[in-house]
Formats: sequence, C-alpha cells, structure tokens
Amino acid sequence: MLLLLLVSLFSGALAQSHECERLCLPDDVRTCVYEFRLQEYYTLSRACYDCPDNMTDCSRPECIAADGFRRPLLAINRMLPGPSISVCEGDRVIVDVYNGQLSDVETIHFHGQHMKGYQYSDGAPFATQCPIIVPFRYDFVANNPGTTFWHSHSGLHRAEGIYGAIIVRQVEDPQAGTYDVDVSDHTLIVQDWYHKSSMEVFSGMAHGKTPPLIASILVNGKGWNTYAEKEGLPKYEMPLAVVNMKKGLRHRVRLIQAGGACPILVSVDNHKMTVIASDAQNIEPLTVSSIVMYSGERFDVVIETDQEVDNYWIRFTGILDCQHTQTVQGAILRYEGAPEELPKETLVYNPDYPAGIVLNPFNSIGGPDRLTVMNMTALEPYTVPDVVDKQFYLAFDFKEVNDTSLYNEEYYPYSAVDRSWQVKTPQINGITFAFPHSPPMSQPEEPQPTICVHGNDISRFCKGDFCSCTYVFNVGLGETVELILIDEGTFGVDNHPFHLHGYSFSVVAMGKVGEKTTAEEVATLDAQGLIERRLESPALKDTVNIVDGGYTIVRLKADNPGYWLMHCHLILHSEAGMIAILHVGEQSDLPPVPEGFPTCKAFLPEI
Repeated sequence: MLLLLLVSLFSGALAQSHECERLCLPDDVRTCVYEFRLQEYYTLSRACYDCPDNMTDCSRPECIAADGFRRPLLAINRMLPGPSISVCEGDRVIVDVYNGQLSDVETIHFHGQHMKGYQYSDGAPFATQCPIIVPFRYDFVANNPGTTFWHSHSGLHRAEGIYGAIIVRQVEDPQAGTYDVDVSDHTLIVQDWYHKSSMEVFSGMAHGKTPPLIASILVNGKGWNTYAEKEGLPKYEMPLAVVNMKKGLRHRVRLIQAGGACPILVSVDNHKMTVIASDAQNIEPLTVSSIVMYSGERFDVVIETDQEVDNYWIRFTGILDCQHTQTVQGAILRYEGAPEELPKETLVYNPDYPAGIVLNPFNSIGGPDRLTVMNMTALEPYTVPDVVDKQFYLAFDFKEVNDTSLYNEEYYPYSAVDRSWQVKTPQINGITFAFPHSPPMSQPEEPQPTICVHGNDISRFCKGDFCSCTYVFNVGLGETVELILIDEGTFGVDNHPFHLHGYSFSVVAMGKVGEKTTAEEVATLDAQGLIERRLESPALKDTVNIVDGGYTIVRLKADNPGYWLMHCHLILHSEAGMIAILHVGEQSDLPPVPEGFPTCKAFLPEI
C-alpha cells in the first residue's frame, strides 16, 4: 500500500519534471543530462507581465518575482533557484554549463557530492578547473545519496541566485520506515537576499561605509519583502512557497540552507520535526521544535500531519546579520482540503526559540532543551580511529592588518584611517587565501609560485603585517586527519560554518572557551586532557558550525585524493580569503586528467 502511495505521489508531483526524477528501482541506472544556461537577468522582468499588480502573472514561466523588489540577478535557465537535479544513487550526472554572461566567468560546485573518482568535476576555481568561459561539461556519478545542492563557486554569484537542489535517492533507504511520503515538492531551499547586487554590497562594505544589510529571506525563490516599509515601498503579499500534505501521514521535508550570511531558525507552527539526516548523512531520529541552519547545511525532517486540516506557517527567522533588519519569511504547510489562503497566525519577527527543543542553536554548545551536532548519532554504528596521523589547527578570525586589497600602507594604512573606515580582514591562521594561477590538480606541470604549505616559512608571501598565499595542508592518502577548527572571536560574534569539499567528517568535539580564544589556548586545554572526544558513532557532516570563542574538532580518513577547498561558507568571508586547501595524496593517485580539459595560466613573459 505504501509503495503504491509513493508511486502515485511521484507520478503526480513529477509530471513535468526531468526523466531521471523517479522512484528508484534495482538495475535502473541512467545517464541524466542537464543544460545550465547562465545569464544576467532581472526580477519582475517582461516575463512577469503585470506581476505584482496581478499576482497570477507572478507564476508565469521565466518570471522571477522573488520578494517583489526589482533588482538584477544571475539566473540559470531563468529560474530562482536554478533547476533541481533529482536522480538515483549510481546515476551518471552530466551538467553542461553555457556561460552567457557578458563579462564574467563561472564554476559550479556540487556541495555534498564527494566526487571520488570524478575530482575534476568538483567545481573549485583554480584548484580543480579553470573558470568557465566557453561551454563546459561536468560529468560524475551520484555516489552520495541524500540531500545535497549545487551552487556557484565563482566570486559572489551564489548570492546572486546561482544555486539549486541535488536530491539523490536510493533503492533501499535506511530511513524509509520513518516517513510515508517523499516527493520533490517537499524540498525547501532557503537563501538570505540582498536588495542590491552582491558586488555593490561587497564593495560598499570593503571600500565604503555601507553595512551589508540583508533585506529578506527567500524560500524556493519566493517571499515577502519584510523590509519594504523601511525602503519606502509598498508591501505586496507576493506568492509564497507552499508545501501540500495529506492528513495522517509522515512527510519527509528536505531543508537546504543556501544563503551566504545569516543563520536561519526554522520551525513549523503546531508541529514538531523529527530530524533523520543532516548533510546527506543519516542519524538516529531526533524530535525537535526548531532547528538553526547555517550556510551550507542541510537537514531532512519528518513532519507528521496530525493537526486539524488547515494552513500553518513554516517559519524562517534570520539571526545575527539578519537581526538588524528583522528578517523573517514564511512558507505554507497546507493540508489537503484546506482553503487556499494564508495561515491564521501572523508572520512577525521573533528571534526567540519556540518552546521545546532547538537543534544546532546559535553560538551555543548545548544546554537544557538545546541540542548540538554532538547530540546527533550516526544511524549506522561505527568507531572513529583513536590515533591520528596528522593534526592541524585552523584558527578563523578577522585581523587588523593592511590587507593590500583594502589599504595602501603608504597613503592610508589601517591604523591611520578613522575607525569608521577600518575594515578587518577574514583569515585562517593569519593568512588570506590567494587562488593559484592555474589549477594544481589538472595542470600539475605548471609552476605554482603562490602556494605556501602549512608548517613552512611563509615570510616571502607577507608584505608588512599582511600575508597572502595559496594556503595548502598536505596529507598522505589513507592517513587519519584531525582538524581543530577555532573561532578566535576577537571581533564580533560571527559563527563560522566550516565546509570541506570531497569529504564527510566525524564531528568528535565542540566547546566554548570564552568570549574569545586562541589556537594556543585550545592546544593547552587539549594537552591538559580537558577536551574529550566522542569516538563512537558521532554525526557525519560536511558543513559544521564553530562557536564564537570556541572550537569544533573533526576527523576524517583521507581516502579521496585531490585538492579540496576547506573554508567558511559565509560568502563575504570566503571570497575575502577565509579559505585553505586540503591536498590529499599525489598526482599518481588521481584519475588521468580528462582529454582536452581546459587549461589556463599566468602570462607574464620577460620584458
């Protein structure tokens, strides 16, 4: 009966979808081809006709209505979010990217797909590939089941709208007994949204005195402009994302945090959520009232429709940077048979956690009714190795340095300008990342003058107090690696969501030392035996938060050779240099570079 129900729901929900979006069956392995056509676009374009004055027009093909604010953006296939990739485990995925931008390049990263054996499709600019100018083909096998997503890894393009879901289902899902319904319409991808281009936001923050204010949150590209009154604009009740559910069933909802700035608090009026997976890794089910999601994280939850037939808010409340503008957004959980109208409750900004248990709380290592990643248990039991081959400290913070992209030491050094002009530089271990001149993975024969290796002297990459280079951590293939991630917390209360390409890692410890800390202080605590590690079935993640003035410790087996970016997933942090590379193995451990793979390099001939 359940199988028939799922087949029926898939048939109805996927009538207009890609042929690979299907119920997964044994021996049904397919090649799934997607065309991504990228261009500069505009919200409320001519495709929208009379939207928002005529709300029906807001749903016309190729109309990106967003929150009703007119602004330029980047779009793939004139969609926001871009097209979803929904396949079965083992399918071959081909994504052909056609760059129609007038004057910019692109790369696409498949966040959560480890690309083992397909390293050249990771989409990291100048690490695995040259940025895309002419058409480029990504080609890989979807070997990582669960909820993942794709997004631009070039400049600030993710914040401009270049992102979309990747759902990889299995023939036999280990969590199948926890839900009755799993359909594509139950995927919610969330993004914080500026009302300026991200380049204007970045430039205003870096070189002006304009704070990077988030205006709204979009859910599946839709939302209300809750900042409209402060902008002196009419407030339209734009179309919202709607999740249709049948009463009496357990519905799997896939939550994706694609934003670039704010942690987002998620809750559902009158309903609890049972969390069954995070970052495409199954966990022992946890029932909670709310979840805080950081940039790059995904949570799969089960919602049981055991309330009256009605409409209910799924609330998305912005924290930290979003608190300045009191940014809140709603999607509608609509029971079958309920009228097509808004929920009765009001949608207002309230950053307080709802009554009950909150998972992954902001800037917290847990407490009463507060569960962290450390409280999550992998569904399949395993033991983390108790001995590591390599241990690295990565200290994230902002530094008061003469960043050459912001200051000129001769004319206006950091210390000489007024405090209102002082912008601090995001760094890892006091180093600002610089992309190499050519991808070391696909062009290993090219010289790499910008690479600095962790543990070696970096003085030649420093100009005064500012050091910048391609920061690389080398490990051998098969080694067990421990990364001690530290948010020094010297300035502000930013929590840094750390993302590692190519891997899921075991989260073995989290702690908060104080309002601020240092790598040396954490190392001393560890040497004194004051940091306990959980080695039995901890949660596996690919994106994890580091609390302000604290640490998160992760372990992994370096069994996937390549050059893997590891970075803060907040877009203004990473693009300003809060990145490093985990280099695993040797060139001989990698698959051959694909024939005809594009090349690039610096051109500075002798004078």
